[in-house]
Amino acid sequence: MSDLHIARGKEPSGMITGTENFFADDAFLRWIRFHLDKYQDESAMLVINGDFIDFLRVIFTEIEMLDFDYIEWQKILQKVQINMTIEELKTSFTEDEKIYGFKTDDFKSIWKLEKVFEGHEKVFLALTEWLSSPNKELLILKGNHDLEWHWKKVQMYFSVKLNEIAIQQKKSIIGKISFIQDSVIINKKLYIEHGHRYDKFSNVVGLPTLDGKLSGQLRLPLGSFVNRYVLNRIEIAYPFLDNIRPTSNILAVLLRERFPLAIEILTKRILTLLKFVDKKAFAYVFGQAFTFVGIIMIPVVLTIFLMYKDITYFNLKGDWSNLSFLKNLGTLVLSYIIGQFVGVFNLKEPDDLSQESSNIFRKYPDVEVITMGHTHNPIQIFQENKAFFNSGTWIPIIEQTVGSLKENKTYNYLEISFLEKELFTKDSLKRWNDDALRPESLNLTLKK
Repeated sequence: MSDLHIARGKEPSGMITGTENFFADDAFLRWIRFHLDKYQDESAMLVINGDFIDFLRVIFTEIEMLDFDYIEWQKILQKVQINMTIEELKTSFTEDEKIYGFKTDDFKSIWKLEKVFEGHEKVFLALTEWLSSPNKELLILKGNHDLEWHWKKVQMYFSVKLNEIAIQQKKSIIGKISFIQDSVIINKKLYIEHGHRYDKFSNVVGLPTLDGKLSGQLRLPLGSFVNRYVLNRIEIAYPFLDNIRPTSNILAVLLRERFPLAIEILTKRILTLLKFVDKKAFAYVFGQAFTFVGIIMIPVVLTIFLMYKDITYFNLKGDWSNLSFLKNLGTLVLSYIIGQFVGVFNLKEPDDLSQESSNIFRKYPDVEVITMGHTHNPIQIFQENKAFFNSGTWIPIIEQTVGSLKENKTYNYLEISFLEKELFTKDSLKRWNDDALRPESLNLTLKK
């Protein structure tokens, strides 16, 4: 499975912030128990293929930052041999972090992970039950929303917490927990990768850390900065906006539903983003587009400015009541321009990563199955004796139609058996039906 995007869950108040996307805690526990029963006498590996913990979406309010229990934080860090004084912790974050959330230091990422454990008890109880059973393993691949798995101390703390839960349940973890930074091949036949490196917005350009050292800040792709400085702010006021499909409609929905917020995002927040973004990541994504900006966008902006001057000339009394249509017209024009901009330079997240599979199959001729995540779109493609799967997501997907917004909860996963004659079948990609407590075949419609 992939793309669970688990954030803080339920906070002490019982409320859930708009940046949380995972609400399938009970379903996940039932899903794990179903497969424990199914594979009780067999070896089985659970693979979470990237974007498991959404560190980017774990945020704290400014009040929480001022009211931190630094003694608790200090004790948590000591469990993985990070020894910091209370004063060091108090002075470790900036004013910027009070607004936009913690940066990516290992000791700050551990505090985020602790809050995820607190808010999603049943998820980690499920993983503990899995690892407490004979011949069961857990393999976690790094995605673009959980780049913090780069830190060994963060990996250690994850294992420590699961052990603590196991002890509380009077069990012991006997299964192996492994972390993969890039991709992995199992039994020479199954290739697994999250897939974010094929996405301009999510690919990390350069070394994993800014200074190349074993501590400090991770190097984030442009998409991570957008999440941190833009999308988190939007989703606090307008949950699930980032989950809208097709993604090209997000700006139009925001302008229509939250016009003042849209203006703030397009001005203040974008400027803040430019202030903090990794310049290498920005140049990597937008370098080709600067020519377009100079040739096309500047004349467009100039034209709009001249129109504005003409309109104010004809409305000297300040009566703008009869010009409300301009907002709708402006929305359409802006959406069209940005749509063309995105189309020309491919400045959007890819919906399908299957085109990358041919190179991987050539590089590893023994591989029969490739599976990725990242796009949240379940896909299965069969060709000769090979197959490509995208395992989809467990978070709500909002399908925008002409008249309504429809929420679609999909608990998708890929099941591969090395014990069967065929490694994969047309029913390998599945959906967990939590109402019926059983897996079902995932029926996909081919779109062109």
